[in-house]
Amino acid sequence: MSEPDDPHDPHDAPPPIQPPEDIFPSPMAAAMLSLAGLFASSFIASLALASGLVGETSIMAAMGIGSAVGLGGVATLAAQRIPQPHAERLGLQGFSPTLLSALLCLLPVIFLVSEIDNYWRGVMPSSPEFDALREELEALMSSDSPFALAQTSIVALGIVPVVEGFFFFGVILQGLVARMGRLRGLLLTAVLYSLVHFPASGAPGDSVVPLTTWLTLGGLMGLARLASGSILPVILLASAFSALHLAADLSREAMPIAGFNAPGDHTSWLILIPALISVWLGVRQLWQEALTRPVMIPIPKPVPGDDHEEDDSGFFF
Repeated sequence: MSEPDDPHDPHDAPPPIQPPEDIFPSPMAAAMLSLAGLFASSFIASLALASGLVGETSIMAAMGIGSAVGLGGVATLAAQRIPQPHAERLGLQGFSPTLLSALLCLLPVIFLVSEIDNYWRGVMPSSPEFDALREELEALMSSDSPFALAQTSIVALGIVPVVEGFFFFGVILQGLVARMGRLRGLLLTAVLYSLVHFPASGAPGDSVVPLTTWLTLGGLMGLARLASGSILPVILLASAFSALHLAADLSREAMPIAGFNAPGDHTSWLILIPALISVWLGVRQLWQEALTRPVMIPIPKPVPGDDHEEDDSGFFF
């Protein structure tokens, strides 16, 4: 299971008409798009809160509006630069049901990333300011009423997975993999995905702890995209991760798990070892499937008499 570093490997795809260095987005463009999406979503969410459009305490509704309008708008504009075939390149298609078992095997990763966070907090404790901010955010985003729970579910299980799945694993990933190969393109996409999620207050523990979680989840979702050729598994995984975290938070009194949703320095190895085996089996199956799919999709030649026009960059509209 070695990773071909050369995107021109004839076993990966037929020779493309367009050189890989011209495929959108480039690594620099992907980074700029991620920053633009982060700025746009944060600005619109802040504007929604400041204007009273969603109420002073409806932070989840503001996040949903910011993600849908801000990040979704940037993703839609960027998708215009991607040539045909759009559905195949962006992953706007179905996937094989045989991958469902592998996707289910990835779900216990929530226990593993939680335990990694436990170790990081022991090495680099977060600052008191960050702890206070986190408690304040948790209070604002709490699901202690049916309305708040419904609001949180719509945003965390619906809006955010769809928008982020399309942006990072539809628009961004296809260009980076075509330019850099599967492994490097996947890693850079996971890095960009994590960088727009974690807070950076200056203290090492405030940044490293959430960074490892988002890196891991982003890598697994990107792998699901490569193995399936679709962003639908990405959306399903993101929704499932959020649903499991929400369920763990709601059931902390009925089903407490030390180090996960209940007080405790670490989670029991009786939970972590089966979780590790499950995730490994899922990753192995997905990676084997990903190796059978082309790194690059050739751009079709224009058909004489076609109404589509080509711009100076070689993209069709």
